[in-house]
Amino acid sequence: MNSEKYGKKMMMKAQTALVLAIGMIHMSGCASTELEQRSFPLAVGIDLQEEDVEALAGDSETSPGEAAGEDVFRREAGNSPDLVVSYDFPDLAQISEKGKTVDTAMGLSLEGADMYHVEKSYENNTNRVLDYNHMKAVVLGENVFSDTVQLRGILSAWEQREASARNTSLLIGSGSAAEILSLTEETEGSMGTYLEEMLESQKDFKQNKIATVGNLMNQWHNQDELLLIPVLTGEGNRPAITGYAAVSNFNYQGILSVEDAMKSFLCQNLLEKFTCEPSRNLAVEISNIRAKKTVTMEGNLPLVTVRITGKGRLKTGRISSVSEQYQLEKKIEKQLTADLAETAGRLQQEYGIDLTNSYISLGGQNRGLYRIYRDYPDAYNQEARQAFQVEIDMLNWE
Repeated sequence: MNSEKYGKKMMMKAQTALVLAIGMIHMSGCASTELEQRSFPLAVGIDLQEEDVEALAGDSETSPGEAAGEDVFRREAGNSPDLVVSYDFPDLAQISEKGKTVDTAMGLSLEGADMYHVEKSYENNTNRVLDYNHMKAVVLGENVFSDTVQLRGILSAWEQREASARNTSLLIGSGSAAEILSLTEETEGSMGTYLEEMLESQKDFKQNKIATVGNLMNQWHNQDELLLIPVLTGEGNRPAITGYAAVSNFNYQGILSVEDAMKSFLCQNLLEKFTCEPSRNLAVEISNIRAKKTVTMEGNLPLVTVRITGKGRLKTGRISSVSEQYQLEKKIEKQLTADLAETAGRLQQEYGIDLTNSYISLGGQNRGLYRIYRDYPDAYNQEARQAFQVEIDMLNWE
């Protein structure tokens, strides 16, 4: 009796397994067919149609303030410049086992009023749908930031698309995004893969701190921080990071030098290592970096104090005594403190930004100041003062 029940039980299990196997086969077949109807861009570049931008910029003889108001009215009325979207697809000839490819070019540019119309145009012209599951990077043209209506529309489309990952790397193309995506001759294939590998090779940052689409979405919704986005320029037919675009409270402020951006990252405790040159023949690499911010009130203004500690190692040059070690430590501390103060003051004056990005932590740092500046992040960034304290211990002086 027990053996009979056992046999029936095993029979039912076998039948269940068979049904599941058949289902998986059918599902696999459907998925295979569906894949053939999809295209997988590895990078996307987004620009505004330059002729439309020039027309909107030069079509008014009013004052700057009136022109700005008229510009917003026209954009909200649906007269925003069209998008030019460039797609970078994988070279399927390199990854296919039999060397067969589908008829999708590696590079393609389309125009449309917004992302919806661009994607619809792609579907109508190729009989395929775009699948962003394997996206490596999004490159925005500088002029995209001149039209916040279009920028919000791009982010909204990205946010509503389930397959679009918020941690996709975000970069800006100096000149245009299309130019960056066209630099494929020297990159040995897909630009998306090249950009991914280039960003992953950066070892100066803690935890691969790279600007993402999600960071810009947070800017859009919260408008409470400084975002530094790598700017790409074609150098020798390859893209290279030549600066960082500063976006503060969802307003594009301009492009910072790599050196200035690194000082900001240093103050935000985002760097694994930082190099300084206290004299012509000495280069010191600082590691084990810790940066701690406190925000207090000094008079009627916020005061941000950043205390930076780290370990220094000689990269070039030499010192031969404890006395020289002490003098070098003090020289580095004095020089770096002065450099940070000068850069903070200059960027605040030129761009209205806070080098230390302290507004985002103001609620936890100082509730009184947060209540004052809660709805005025731009005023905070322009009025906050910064002070720096640097302590460096040299490790290898013998």
